[in-house]
Amino acid sequence: MESLWVVMRSRNDAWVVESTLQALRQQTLPHRLLVMDNASTDGTREIAQRFADQLVDVAEGQYVPGRVLNQAMNLVDSSQVVFLNSDCTPQHPECLAELVRPFENPQVGAVYGRQQARPDCFPIFVRDTLQMYPDGAAPAWRAAFSMASSAVRRATWEQIPFREDLSYSEDIDWSQSLRAAGHQVAYASASRVMHSHNYTLSQWFRRQRGEGKADAQMFSLSTWEASFLRYTLLPLARACWKDWRYCAARGEWIWLAKAPFYRVAGSWGRRRGFLEAR
Repeated sequence: MESLWVVMRSRNDAWVVESTLQALRQQTLPHRLLVMDNASTDGTREIAQRFADQLVDVAEGQYVPGRVLNQAMNLVDSSQVVFLNSDCTPQHPECLAELVRPFENPQVGAVYGRQQARPDCFPIFVRDTLQMYPDGAAPAWRAAFSMASSAVRRATWEQIPFREDLSYSEDIDWSQSLRAAGHQVAYASASRVMHSHNYTLSQWFRRQRGEGKADAQMFSLSTWEASFLRYTLLPLARACWKDWRYCAARGEWIWLAKAPFYRVAGSWGRRRGFLEAR
């Protein structure tokens, strides 16, 4: 039986990487592990090396998401490849098995799993996570996908490799290309990992600015779709309304006040990045 390869991308995740690797070791599905470490300085590389079958160093300043993903695919030889970020901790021993199960359908070219927020996650990011990774059917968003916990069919990747000119949203772009070529992208909600980030306002602005730039590179938007009203103001209003309902229902009174600042910072950053890239 072919041995599945798991590819883990890591950078300065010493606080969680051993938990992730221990959970990976407990998986019922046999696998080998390739770690692509991006110049970690906090001990992440040394921890990962104890678990990895192969470890590749990505030099400081040389990390381009699509390039690293393509490099990893060229280094492994299984017909199905799992990608798991070093801060995505599997929540049960069947995570890998559930993640690759949709490949039983030959039309499926890629799969992504369910992510759950960590206990200390800010409420608005918990809500975002629940919206993007529901328990059950895939979200309605046409471009839903994440490489953080995912699986790739090699034959599909050989037809459509990852773009190497994007610094953000390379996974969304790739999944869109798969769908356009007639492949299915499956959501495996039974494959659960714990994964979330708490951003400062400035970090959230920068992340959204990068994703706005990627939007301009990936999507051919109409004048209406790219307008301030459609691209920025309406999504901002919708997010603020959902935040208010979510936080009020849970008694998160401080976040009722904080949430609009985060949403405005994110919307401003995304709009700015989008206009810069256009």
